[in-house]
Amino acid sequence: MDTNLSQIGYQFEASKYSPGLGYSRLRSVISRRPTQRFFDTKALHIPTFDGRFYHPTQITRHELSPQETFQVCLGPIKLDNHQGESLRAFSFGGVLKATIQGDDLYCDMTSTAPIFRLQEDPNLAGSIVADELMELIAEIEVHLKGQEDELYSRLAKFDPYQLFLASLVSLQKRVDSIPTHMRRGKYLQVVTAIRKAFQIVQTTDGWDGHSPSLEELLSSGGS
Repeated sequence: MDTNLSQIGYQFEASKYSPGLGYSRLRSVISRRPTQRFFDTKALHIPTFDGRFYHPTQITRHELSPQETFQVCLGPIKLDNHQGESLRAFSFGGVLKATIQGDDLYCDMTSTAPIFRLQEDPNLAGSIVADELMELIAEIEVHLKGQEDELYSRLAKFDPYQLFLASLVSLQKRVDSIPTHMRRGKYLQVVTAIRKAFQIVQTTDGWDGHSPSLEELLSSGGS
């Protein structure tokens, strides 16, 4: 096991984007009992999809087989430690591999889209984009038959990177629709964050800024 990971208890691996925009990988070590790690992880809360149903999955050292793989859904991630503290993140989906190593459970999540660490700075682009996107997802969900399971069955059919681009397009349309007289305060923060994310992805990936919106992807049922 990586020395830093063993000592700290979790590790975010930088994404390919420059300037920085989120992370490409989140690793954590879940311990059976309290240790001397900086962040002594007790449980990982992560949204998963099993091919039919959405699950608000809680992963601990006590419950898993020697090795398991999970399909991670778009949504919030939370690490809890033995001291009652929490660390929060957000992803557009990915793959989580959990492997028992000795007395610990080693969790390794990777994604083709940025993973945002939400508590670094509430004014960072990633935090603002994640907050706005969860509001949009909630609005989309109420219009779907079957709601939560139906929403995630559709989301699960798309690569996280595709969802990421679609989300940026949807959020841009969302802020553009706000009446001029309401464009102040939080609006300015959101616009700046979305614009920054657009610019970073366009520069790094050569993206032309065009993509189906999240609503368009989900309205097709994921087909």
